Amino acid sequence: MPLYYFNIDNDDVTEDFEGAELADDIAAHAYAVAAARSLAAETVKLGHFAPGHRIHIVDAAREPVGTVTFGEAVEIRT
Repeated sequence: MPLYYFNIDNDDVTEDFEGAELADDIAAHAYAVAAARSLAAETVKLGHFAPGHRIHIVDAAREPVGTVTFGEAVEIRT
């Protein structure tokens, strides 16, 4: 299975050195959405939400695959 890395950009950039083996780009996007939701939940516990924070998905060659923002990973209801 292909290896993907998920670099977090939330005021600081945290590079993923471990990565995850996933079936394809679609699975990598779903993985990034779940990670963004988890990270967003942690920031909400601290009293804020930054919809522009993001996770950059890159492949084993460190080529861009996609980006998921925290804002697109959650549905905000009023």
